[in-house]
Amino acid sequence: MNHPTKELSLFPLITISITAVLSLSSISYMATIGLQSIFFFVLAAVMFFVPSALVSAELGAMLTEDNGGIYTWVSNAFGKNTGLVAIWMEWFNNVICFPSGLAALVATFAYVGFPALATEPYTMFTLMLVTLWGISLFNCLPIGKVAILNIIGATLGMILPGSLLIICGIYWLIFGNVQIHMTSIHDIIPSFSFVTFALFVKVLSSYSGIQAVSFHARNIINPKKNIPLSMIIALLVIFLLTTLATVSLASIVPASELSVFNGLIQGISVVLNKFHLHLLAQIITVCICVGLISMTSTWILGPARAVQEVATRGQAPQFMAKINKHGMPVNVLLIQAIIASILATSFIILPTIEQAFAMIIALTSQFTVVMWVMVFVSAIKLRYSAKHLERPFRVGKRGNLAMIIWSSSGIIACGGGFFLGLFPPKFSHVTNISSYVTLMIIADVIIITIPFLYLIFRQNKN
Repeated sequence: MNHPTKELSLFPLITISITAVLSLSSISYMATIGLQSIFFFVLAAVMFFVPSALVSAELGAMLTEDNGGIYTWVSNAFGKNTGLVAIWMEWFNNVICFPSGLAALVATFAYVGFPALATEPYTMFTLMLVTLWGISLFNCLPIGKVAILNIIGATLGMILPGSLLIICGIYWLIFGNVQIHMTSIHDIIPSFSFVTFALFVKVLSSYSGIQAVSFHARNIINPKKNIPLSMIIALLVIFLLTTLATVSLASIVPASELSVFNGLIQGISVVLNKFHLHLLAQIITVCICVGLISMTSTWILGPARAVQEVATRGQAPQFMAKINKHGMPVNVLLIQAIIASILATSFIILPTIEQAFAMIIALTSQFTVVMWVMVFVSAIKLRYSAKHLERPFRVGKRGNLAMIIWSSSGIIACGGGFFLGLFPPKFSHVTNISSYVTLMIIADVIIITIPFLYLIFRQNKN
């Protein structure tokens, strides 16, 4: 049996959390609604991001015996079968998400000097597959080497360009032609409509992922201390960066011209080109691409390790339990790369690239919030059924009221987000809303039913 090495200290854990949660693409599509994005970011942070970080910090520091992540958390509360359903939601929603992340990566790279890449579906599809399989093979290396990409991606590919966009926004606010204005409270607080509030579930999804470090618990130095600390630090960095960068982008680029794929470099380029710094804009583009690669890498590996852990315990097909000499889940990496390759064909089949992008993000968001409802309920349950377990980080000093309040807030946010996520957002330009909603419901039913059918099949087989 391979004995995992303790290679991950606090700083790599912070960068893993940042690359797992910080969604550069969310900055682009949230900027399409201008100052109203602040309302959604704050609402999602208070009702979901903070509760998810607090709950993950407690459960992650309390249950450190394996790489199961949310599977371990939910299984301890409600049993292995329920844990299997939870990890299915997380794993499959990430597999669904790969094409949208890869599309944003290819569209951003187009800014280096290949604009056709962002508009030609077959070219985009080919590059998405090359990138997907390349990252999947990279994740077969030892965890210490894989974590180096997280460090580089978080610092050079996320924090640096995000901070630069904020600086560009400040400059534009002082010297430029600002594209957003506040004339009434409705410029910040949107009036209710399904197409506007459809973005709420996407913000919830873009703030999901703080639990990613728990997939590497076996490799973490002093996990009971470093897991919760890394989550809290990452939460503060991510919230400030996403909110300020989104407002900066909205102030620079008119909403009608903003690209939901590569808006981040679009905004930076507007300011840098004003000073004839075209080469610097291209360098920043490459940095953003590295950040997107590291984010994709984090989610290709993390849930795959959890599924491998589940298979080791006999809850999933045994061929998924295979690991290589470095302890990496090679068969799960192969399976999800095949599935994501098939899903990527949506960028060829659907009428526009924007519609494919919007639908994939919506499906991902829906299964994310279902999974989180299971985690929040499990956190409350474990307060009563696992009183004896040590909690190095505890939500609330005494009693269970604080845990119940924070978890209930997360459950309410997820429930509302799931419903609103059935509707297309404005940037998707979907005209037949009823067909879109019907397709979403059908996809939800099929994918949510799969783990239950597997459990029935396994029970009958036994």
